[in-house]
Amino acid sequence: MGYRQEVIKSQENLKIISKNNKAIITKARFGPSKPTRIPFVFDEELSFFVAAIIGDGHLRKNKCQISIELSDEKLLKYLQKICNEKFDRIFNIHLIKKRKGRKQMFYLIIDSKAIYEFLNKLFEIPFGSKSNIVCVPKIILNSTKSIKSAFLLGIMATEGGNRRRGVGLSTSSKRLWEDLILLFEDVRINVLKDRWVYQKYKKEYYGISFKREELSLLMRGCQSGQMDCV
Repeated sequence: MGYRQEVIKSQENLKIISKNNKAIITKARFGPSKPTRIPFVFDEELSFFVAAIIGDGHLRKNKCQISIELSDEKLLKYLQKICNEKFDRIFNIHLIKKRKGRKQMFYLIIDSKAIYEFLNKLFEIPFGSKSNIVCVPKIILNSTKSIKSAFLLGIMATEGGNRRRGVGLSTSSKRLWEDLILLFEDVRINVLKDRWVYQKYKKEYYGISFKREELSLLMRGCQSGQMDCV
């Protein structure tokens, strides 16, 4: 099944408003909802968006909403821009009451069943708690180098940070770790791998690190040149 057919299938539980060669527009069948555009072309910005949701987003278990909370307002505004341009929806960024000694936090609520179903069914992002089971979607693993680079930038923008005299990330999902190693190999970035047990919770974690200058390779791997959020 091709990508276009997969997109249409992800929207099968919604009401179809219209459909053309570029996108399908749907809304929830019941209750008040706004039309949402789901594009038939999967590009670098959508790849970055999917990665950011996998990294720091949350598909609510009992409500068709996606939430993402970050201290980086610039990054959140970029995700907001992607929603506007790709899905033809405007979602507001909200301020979280600042805690003493903590960074100011912001959050974005994506209130759309169409986007929720798109992320869950097409990109395998589970709802509810996902940290242990999340993975790189098959669509990304089988995509072009530029799509993979954009995905890795999205992961690094949300989950990445300073690590082992370079940059990297850690995760409790072994599958995500293994998938990310494959992606980094595909874009020709050598990574160091490690794993350890967090004794307090008796839980295994998995790490990746690489030289900071390698981030520029990811940027060059993206053709759009718009992803300056890492």
